[in-house]
Amino acid sequence: MAIKILHLYSDFMNLYGEYGNIRLLTKTLEEKGQEVSPESKTITDKDIDFTAYDFIYCGAGTESKRTFALNHLMKFRESLKEAFDSDKVILFTGNSWEMLGKSITTAEGKVLEGLKLFDFTVKEQNARRLTGDIKAKADFPDTELIGFINKCSEVEGVSSPLFTLTMKPESFASDMEGIREKNLFGTQIVGPVLVKNPTFCEYMAELIIRNK
Repeated sequence: MAIKILHLYSDFMNLYGEYGNIRLLTKTLEEKGQEVSPESKTITDKDIDFTAYDFIYCGAGTESKRTFALNHLMKFRESLKEAFDSDKVILFTGNSWEMLGKSITTAEGKVLEGLKLFDFTVKEQNARRLTGDIKAKADFPDTELIGFINKCSEVEGVSSPLFTLTMKPESFASDMEGIREKNLFGTQIVGPVLVKNPTFCEYMAELIIRNK
């Protein structure tokens, strides 16, 4: 039976070439002898069953496009929560993982309801963007990861961060980054993080196969 991969909003949550993550992951799974069936879903889709997929991915977009995606995803919140609760492998990169929390306060002061899979909150500011190269460690894999972060927000209330930053810009307030719960991974790192970090891609592929 084929491994089913879902790429959410590949048409507009793809600000830094995040499609590269799906291409490499698909190739890695195929090299491991797996049949892979990738699909895309976007705002024109009126029915999404997240539990039907073995891997769910969403990349980064502008703040306005992230809000656009959030409004659409809200219709399928229960299905996404069911996929999360049943240990489906999920990766949200860039600002897309901000949608998974309790709320997002925009730079204009408007409070947006989040998907509420977690209790963290997000607060944006428009004075400046926080950007820079980072290095990070996690309890997987056993190598240091690299990446680039470009954000205008701070996240508060994450109980299980994904990474500990071993190198970061001075403007970054915390050494903790991202979130990991069950088989869900969220990181502010933008672009093809799996391409830049082959060990992370290998880990993700093996996790999908084991979970299948």
